[in-house]
Amino acid sequence: MATINSRQNPLFRTLLKLKKDKGVMLLEGRRLVEDALSRGVTPRLIAATPAFLDEHDLFVPSEVVLSDALLAGIAETEAPQGVLGFFEVPWVQADDITGEERLVILDGLQDPGNVGTIVRTAEAFGFTGMLITPSTASPFSAKAIRASMGSCLGLKVARGDVHDVKRLPHRILALAARGSRALSPDLFRGKSAICLGQEAAGISREILALSRETVSIPMAGRTESLNVAVAAGIVMACAAGVFGAVEVL
Repeated sequence: MATINSRQNPLFRTLLKLKKDKGVMLLEGRRLVEDALSRGVTPRLIAATPAFLDEHDLFVPSEVVLSDALLAGIAETEAPQGVLGFFEVPWVQADDITGEERLVILDGLQDPGNVGTIVRTAEAFGFTGMLITPSTASPFSAKAIRASMGSCLGLKVARGDVHDVKRLPHRILALAARGSRALSPDLFRGKSAICLGQEAAGISREILALSRETVSIPMAGRTESLNVAVAAGIVMACAAGVFGAVEVL
């Protein structure tokens, strides 16, 4: 297959259009692309450099061969790894996550790095669904995808608002600095959803009103709060039974 070297090439222009398409996500690097393929996700297009193809075999052959310079012009990372793939963003409907045992609700988290880290942690600890409110950064943005290391493809992720939260058949637990209950595995019996809000503003009043409990992480030091992704990891590890009730020593 001939290598594309011109920015005027129709296939290169197609890739540029795909990059701007909000219904498409860009995965970069062998690990992310192969992880998506191994999960059964069908690519729209895969592009690679000649050097990458000389060294590696993909589950699905590259359909476009680009010069290093052209691939770097599409990639989001500073040091592209020679391969990238375009995949449909796998949003599901809010109704599609109601059957999942454990959910994460993200309310207003705007840092895609935090969102991606929470997604990765959620998959690690057995949370299989996620609902994000309109003001939350997309877990399928380039930065969030890199932070989640592809785990965004391992959860059912839906967009929704307070009305969708209200319809969930789950016990909603809102993480708060001064919650009515201390973190404990007992809180996660049956269908449960942990809700996380912005570090500064916290969870919206509308969703707090729907929460069964407000939950806090006891801390011994003078620190008033934790990074939301760190807090999420502690909560989800507790829900998975990694440790018992959190106590201040």
